[in-house]
Amino acid sequence: MDKHYDDEVLRVEDLTVYYETAEGTAKAVNNLDLVVRKGKTVGLVGETGSGKTTTALSILRLVPDPPGVIKSGKIILDGMDIFTLTEGEMDMVRGYHASMIFQDPMTALNPLMTVGDQIAETLRIHEGLNKADSIAKAQEMLKVVGIPPERAKEYPHQFSGGMKQRVVIAIALACQPKLMIADEPTTALDVTIQAQVLREMKQLKEKSDMSMIMITHDLGIIAQMCDEVAVIYAGRIIEYGELREVFKDTKHPYTQGLFDSLPKINDTREMLQPIPGLMPDPMELPEGCAFAPRCKYATEKCKQGLPPKHYFGDTHYAACWRYEDPEFRL
Repeated sequence: MDKHYDDEVLRVEDLTVYYETAEGTAKAVNNLDLVVRKGKTVGLVGETGSGKTTTALSILRLVPDPPGVIKSGKIILDGMDIFTLTEGEMDMVRGYHASMIFQDPMTALNPLMTVGDQIAETLRIHEGLNKADSIAKAQEMLKVVGIPPERAKEYPHQFSGGMKQRVVIAIALACQPKLMIADEPTTALDVTIQAQVLREMKQLKEKSDMSMIMITHDLGIIAQMCDEVAVIYAGRIIEYGELREVFKDTKHPYTQGLFDSLPKINDTREMLQPIPGLMPDPMELPEGCAFAPRCKYATEKCKQGLPPKHYFGDTHYAACWRYEDPEFRL
């Protein structure tokens, strides 16, 4: 990557992750670069199967092995090269330096432990609190996310889906990590609860000045939560920039396709404009630009080699061959 910042919380360089199975090798993440700075929220957006969750799991070294194999790359988290740490050292990193809110609150919690004990466990491991103090702080964390502290003695099955997600957020925030990774945190929630959870997450993030990676396919959530946006396709970031740059001056045909697929209140057409075709099979990625088979602007050059990054400012770039032509416009 070209630029380095003194306030970086996370730097990912040339990350490549494969899933090696009997059926073949799925190239889930391919030479991915990403920087998250202090206090900033970076949105990682793309279709299902684009490599968003694998990227997040790699940051915490949670890619299942087998079949997952980190083929190359470097990840610097809060000043630490995580690929040089022992598993015991990584246990201390997870939850303290970086936490993750997983997609499904129904399966993220242990059904045999009270929610208070699950929050307290993190506090005992990372902050060395005794049982009484950890339970007291766990009750405080429940209050922070809008759950009455006395419910700390209850089990996950006694909570609704929205409440479970708030408990998961409380666990992730318990030790005030430098980085929080939120992987589709509102997928299982209805619209009303989704808005409440996102509002609480944003307030808690700003209060503790932490950084965040927001993983989603929902551009509305990106607009509400993020400072910068990374659009990922077939395991590569194909457009990156500040929120306004990506939303108001979209440069990559895939990003434009995502926006065109959204319904618009003032548009009276009956049919949406979906992106034609499907995401390529990660076991059979094309040699050139992975988006070329679906792109109306594609040329023969697009099908023969990986596109370089073309910069449109200090931070905004798109990986697209068509910008070799200075006259090209979407």
